[in-house]
This record gives sequence, C-alpha cells and structure tokens, in this order.
Amino acid sequence: MGMFDTVVCRYPLFHHQYAEFQTKDLAAVALGEHGVAGLMDEYEITEDGRLRRHVHERVWTEDPGAMLGGWLRSVRDWWEELPDVHGDVVIYTSRNAGDQACAGWTEFLVRFTNGRVQEVREVPAPEEPARPSDDPHVEPPPVPRMAQDECDRRPEVQELMGNLNAAAAALRQLRRECNDHWGYEDPVYRFYHQSFKVYALQETTTRIVAALEGLRPGEPLHPWFTQIVREGTGRAFTPEDNARWPDATKPVVEAFFHARYFLEMAVRYAGRFDTAPQLLPSGWAALLELYGLR
Repeated sequence: MGMFDTVVCRYPLFHHQYAEFQTKDLAAVALGEHGVAGLMDEYEITEDGRLRRHVHERVWTEDPGAMLGGWLRSVRDWWEELPDVHGDVVIYTSRNAGDQACAGWTEFLVRFTNGRVQEVREVPAPEEPARPSDDPHVEPPPVPRMAQDECDRRPEVQELMGNLNAAAAALRQLRRECNDHWGYEDPVYRFYHQSFKVYALQETTTRIVAALEGLRPGEPLHPWFTQIVREGTGRAFTPEDNARWPDATKPVVEAFFHARYFLEMAVRYAGRFDTAPQLLPSGWAALLELYGLR
C-alpha cells in the first residue's frame, strides 16, 4: 500500500510556505525504514532548518464499530528532534494549497546535511512538446464530400458537426494537455501509488465536460455519462480515504477516462467530414449517443 508522511515546512520556501506537504522519503532518510514509503507520521522543518517528528504514545482502545474491533488512541505526544538526518527529501502538495491558488502540483527537493537543511530546490515540471497530430494550429487534411444519400441531414446533427468543426483547434489543444505528463501519465500513476495527487484528475475531467457541453449548448449529455462524471468529481481528499482507497478514488479515474474517450472521439471526427455521415463509424456513433442523437 502506498503510504506517506506529512510535512509542514517553516524553513523559507519560494512559495507555499504554509502548505501541508506529503513525502515518501522521510521514512528512509530519517528513520532508516527502507521497506516502506511512509508511516503516516507528521514532521516539521523548523525555521532554522531542523527536522522534528511528532511522536505519540498510544494504547489500544476497544471499539466494536471499528474495522479491526478497536483503534490506537494517543495518550501522550511530543516533538522529537532528528539531528542525524542526511539525504534528499522530496515534498509535494497541490498548487491550490497554502498561500497559492493555481492548478496542478508543486514539488521541492530539501537536502539535509547533518540534521540541517542545506539546500531547497523547486522541482520543475517537465515540458513536453506537442505531437504533430495534436498541434491545435495544424488543420486536418480535407475530406472528400459525400453524396447526398450518404449524409445525415437532421438539423441537430448538422449543427453538432458544424460546432465540432469550428472547435477543432481548441479541442486538439485540450487533448494535448490531457495527454501530457501532468495531465495523464502522472495522475493515473498516483492512483496506484496511493497519492492524493490523483484527485487532480477531477479538474481535467471538468474541463473536458465543459468543452463537450459547449458543442451542443443547452442540451443534456447522456445520463450514464452524467452520472459517472457526477460520482467522480467534486471530491476532496481526507485521511480516511487511505483505508478505502479504491472505493474513494476509482470513480475519479473512471470519470476521467470516460471524459477523455469522448474528447478523443471529438478530436478524431472534428474536420473529418464536411457534413455528418449516414454510415456511422463507431466513434462518431458514440458522440451521437452522448448527445442523445442516436
């Protein structure tokens, strides 16, 4: 199970000075526990660069309603100095945390030498160039016109196709962002790593849904899709989620994948036809289902 520790850093940072960070490095660097990523401990980096750990003396408390029949209750706690810490620790948090308000994640590498902070560096987000097929400024190749008997002449379908073609560049740009390292590769990995970073997928899902709704304004999307999105957005991480990780976070990932599928189909068929086809490719048929036109 992907456990972690939490850190409050009072040592000067470039930003996010008052945020609560997570880390998977301190169990090894501070305690020598190399077999785990974290122990759900609390740490503090002081203003002068010392590291402290919040230690508890606990006793078993019977509780028939608890999953294990009881729980460990803290009866005494104190802050323990860790003067021998030596190594690099990566701490990370949402960019919406603390004194900041922007999307995504921020990470710092904190280097300890002989129990004191020696250096703090911000870990930059990797920049990924757009693939040629995703470039929002590249127009798709022209498609031969179809005969009249090959076209779906319904006005609502023609309107959808017109809106789709008009939004093609913006949709390709959104798809590129949803396929890059931080929009796709990293947050899905965070689900399996049991990191709260997976919750960032909700923002991406919401952006995709807004773009899809804009292709047929005022009309509802498929009720199953709407239910999946509703169940997979608007969630906030709580420590209790760690004990029920798949149940708590799987809806977030599912909603993202469903939204990403329809975005992919919108990009695939934007600009492909000058008018809507009567013979339906599967992806175009799925879009018609999404908009209640199938």
